[in-house]
Amino acid sequence: MIATMLLILGEEWDRSASRRVQENARLRQLFRDAASRVNDPSLKSRLLELVETSDHDLRISALEASNCALRAALIDLQAHVETQVGSDARRIEQLIWRELVESTERRRLSIAQF
Repeated sequence: MIATMLLILGEEWDRSASRRVQENARLRQLFRDAASRVNDPSLKSRLLELVETSDHDLRISALEASNCALRAALIDLQAHVETQVGSDARRIEQLIWRELVESTERRRLSIAQF
């Protein structure tokens, strides 16, 4: 059991920064794609501000802080589009759900069959 835990820890250690950088970039791209379709000025401004951020500091704590800010905006974006009608809102929902699925896949452990 300890050996399995060490394998899991090693895998997560190895990919931790890479996964966060990739996820942060994908969230920024999602916000870039969605911002023009968001009709809430405050949310649109927030998304556009986040699009302009980047991950210069590659420490896990810094990447995680960026990821948390991006994910908080993703939650707000999803809540917003769920109240909207029309094809633009549905398109943004599809982008969000695709990213959530891909995010889950990025976290999948290769050695564990859970």
